[in-house]
Amino acid sequence: MEQGVSFVIPVFNKEAWLPDVLDSIRAQTGDFAREHVFVDDGSSDASMEVVRARTADWPNVVIREQDNHGSAHATNRGIEAASMPFVKFVDADDLMPRRATETLLAALAAHPECCLAWGDLENFDSPDELDLDAFPDAPSVEVIADPLKRALHSSMFNPTQIIVRRAALLETGGCDERVVHSQEYGMSLRLARRWPFAKVDATVAYQYRVMPGGLSFNRGRQLGRVTRAAANFIRDFPDLPLDARQFACRRAAGRAWNFRRRNHGATVLSPWFARYLRAKLPMRSGHAEFMDRCVAAFETDAA
Repeated sequence: MEQGVSFVIPVFNKEAWLPDVLDSIRAQTGDFAREHVFVDDGSSDASMEVVRARTADWPNVVIREQDNHGSAHATNRGIEAASMPFVKFVDADDLMPRRATETLLAALAAHPECCLAWGDLENFDSPDELDLDAFPDAPSVEVIADPLKRALHSSMFNPTQIIVRRAALLETGGCDERVVHSQEYGMSLRLARRWPFAKVDATVAYQYRVMPGGLSFNRGRQLGRVTRAAANFIRDFPDLPLDARQFACRRAAGRAWNFRRRNHGATVLSPWFARYLRAKLPMRSGHAEFMDRCVAAFETDAA
């Protein structure tokens, strides 16, 4: 089967960062066919002018433009527009070492039972500090045969860390658009329910340590989105094993209690601690609704 890769890059107001990102994508090594799919999610800056200018001589560039709907919607439109058998997601402010894509692709080729391969993420302050040529010669690959519990425990990766079989994305519906951001989390849950993952022991993505205005760096919002995505997943698949649903509730209640305790001074007399204790007891039903109530912990006006 052709080992072609569609790079899918949702873009929203990333004018300042796109030149380095595009250079990183163009520099990816490997003997595979490639396609570059950009989805402009209603940018109000010059992001798409940068994309068009710097990709003018690239082969197989696809550009889609839409009103702002959020990263989950834009990512799904990118998956639909892609035509290669593998999708390499790239956040429009992340960088990749030059061998990242071919290494992740090789991991999936070696493990056809896996739908997704991911590697490690490192933070950086300035591109000047990065050596994108540095990479281990033969990083080890671990197959996670049943990744669902690990995915329910916490978000395993950001989009730039992964490559996914497009057929698996289409079969599972891609991102959960009810959660506008944190697009990769709902996707990872749906995929983890069906297939093994492959973990590559190498850094394949670099993320700015601080990104002005970046949603991902608001801890409360991020935890709230992750909890909501998990609640949606539990609701969508009521046939999940009871222990998986119970575990998801314990994780949601634990996140809620710890967040309210650390950031808002909640005590053991609070409803958040009571909910945390309740999640430790057997629950036969109502798991998604229980998790919905935990989401409120991350709203600033929650009691």
